[in-house]
Amino acid sequence: MVGALALVPLLAAPAQADDEITLTVLATTDVHGHVYNWDYFADAPYTGNNQLGMSRAASIVEQVRGERAPDSVLLLDNGDAIQGTPLTYLAQRDEGDPGWETNPMAEAFNALDYDALNLGNHEFNYGLDLLGDVEDSYDAPLLGANVVDATTGDPAFQPYEIIERVIDGHTVKVGVLGLVTPGVRVWDKAIVDGVLEFRDLVATAREVVPEMKADGAEIVVALVHSGLDADGYEWREADLEENVAASVASLVNDIDLVIGGHSHVDVPARVFAAPDGDPVLFTQPYFWARSVSDVQLPLTRTAGGAYRVDWPASDEAVAALVTPRYARDYADSALLTENPVLAEQHTRTVDYVNTTVATNLEEMTTATSRYEDTPILDLIGQVMVDAVTLGLSETEYAGLPVVAQTSPFSRTSVFPAGDLTIKDIAGLYIYDNTLQASLMTGAQLKAYLEYSARYFKQATPEDPWDPETHTGALYPGETRGIPDYNYDALTGVSYRIDVTRPVGERIVDLAWDGAPVADDDRLVLAVNNYRANGGGGFPVGDMVPIWDEQLEIRQLIIEYATQAGELDQAAFHEANWSLITQAEEPTPTDTTSPSVSPSPDPSDPTGPTGTTTPSEPGSSAPASASPSSTRGGELGSTGASVGGIVAVALGLAVVGGLALVWRRRSMRTR
Repeated sequence: MVGALALVPLLAAPAQADDEITLTVLATTDVHGHVYNWDYFADAPYTGNNQLGMSRAASIVEQVRGERAPDSVLLLDNGDAIQGTPLTYLAQRDEGDPGWETNPMAEAFNALDYDALNLGNHEFNYGLDLLGDVEDSYDAPLLGANVVDATTGDPAFQPYEIIERVIDGHTVKVGVLGLVTPGVRVWDKAIVDGVLEFRDLVATAREVVPEMKADGAEIVVALVHSGLDADGYEWREADLEENVAASVASLVNDIDLVIGGHSHVDVPARVFAAPDGDPVLFTQPYFWARSVSDVQLPLTRTAGGAYRVDWPASDEAVAALVTPRYARDYADSALLTENPVLAEQHTRTVDYVNTTVATNLEEMTTATSRYEDTPILDLIGQVMVDAVTLGLSETEYAGLPVVAQTSPFSRTSVFPAGDLTIKDIAGLYIYDNTLQASLMTGAQLKAYLEYSARYFKQATPEDPWDPETHTGALYPGETRGIPDYNYDALTGVSYRIDVTRPVGERIVDLAWDGAPVADDDRLVLAVNNYRANGGGGFPVGDMVPIWDEQLEIRQLIIEYATQAGELDQAAFHEANWSLITQAEEPTPTDTTSPSVSPSPDPSDPTGPTGTTTPSEPGSSAPASASPSSTRGGELGSTGASVGGIVAVALGLAVVGGLALVWRRRSMRTR
């Protein structure tokens, strides 16, 4: 009787040719610690089209597995999982403490029974020791074929995984390859330099895919933590280009499916042709688990007995094999919401971000920070200047002018009047950056500012200035306009940006403490680790690192606010820069014009972490305010008080040029 019952499923199964089966691949990417549909900075769920998170992805996975044979479904993640929210911040800060023995992303991935995971660039942000601990806690393999030991050249991570599945009684072997953008070597240089090397993605795939086929892989899926190539880009191995997912798809044979990521764009389906002419299907799920790519690959057996994809005749039909499933259309799954480890970690995170640290006397916002000097960015700059000044106080660099770079990471950050909480500060400084200091010359400062000013599209009489259309300039060969986080405003010097002039000729009236900055002046740049390592392509390569105590900038802001007790804008805000938006006849600062293109180093944020509408991914909320009509023609303040400026002026009148000569000499010799 038992034998007869065992035959029932086979007898009841629908008729299907022996050589036809369907493989389902479900994929997520760039989850960035979003376990739940919860905005820790707003202390509320995400709503509408912004609904997201692994708890929603879990419902999608459960539904698909329920509708299809579970063994026919592969579940994959394409990297950037363990960094990005206050939840994952606390997980790394308190790693090993009671309640934090398991990383929340490992808990989520293991609960959902992922089959393979890829490295993203943000996996390296918290150091190799923590990454190793997280890797050990994963049930699924963590892949990274192009990451090798810098000394031996041996793979530092498992290059690929061969997954054997039995579908409708037929065995198929699926090879999953992992590749991560080589930009890690720049963005986390302090962590990986001399320890790991990151090789080109196309070259690595060309080398490893044949090994996978020889190892039995019939179907090959490439997890590529890299975005699509820029329009017109022609792949060159030596470039170590950041975004080459299209090149991987079109320049490597024997890959069937490419899962893209890193660039935080929603690409449900694209179809490429491999060098041998076979179709290659590409999909990129939406970031923060806003969507799951559901790919159904029809497989047929070859004469030799191996399975291959039975591609439809048209590209349209190939693209239709992908169904993007959006989190907004699903409820949260109890598999994660009722997970006791995750629920407790979430509660602790909510308590942490709601801690009040100070009283803010007047509302501050980043809404216009990308095109006018605002108190909220000046706060960041002042904190950075103070920390570096203190750090250098007993060194040979004590007394040198300290200049800080700040960026408008989000257009929606607000410090409300009244109680200021950690979530407010974390919503302003959304990245887990640390503070560094580099020695630079006046010429390097000018070049840095000119490069930053690329962010603005040139204003002309025919195309007059508008902050909505003249910020985030798009240049030839780039896949997107310059993101807000790759525009820097500086605290500690005064200057104006003439957006009516061409790139490289925009910085005018550059001064420190009222004195024009000369090319051979020496200054200190207080800078976050991402920018110090070349993030965004800024010209920092010739600057000399002089201080790095691994202090987190966000935590420094929290400590500043806590010690102050109340935030008074008068303590840190004086408008030291402004835009010229209508043609004038200023004398531009003499400096070498930067290239319109970024420097050879790739660029990518050290985030994203988690504002409701951050600058980096997708679209950002438009600023509602317009630039002040009085800002364009004024001389920016020097960063000193008005009384100090008057005193300097009187002193100069008394002693003629002696004070200026002394200041100039001191900047050059200290």
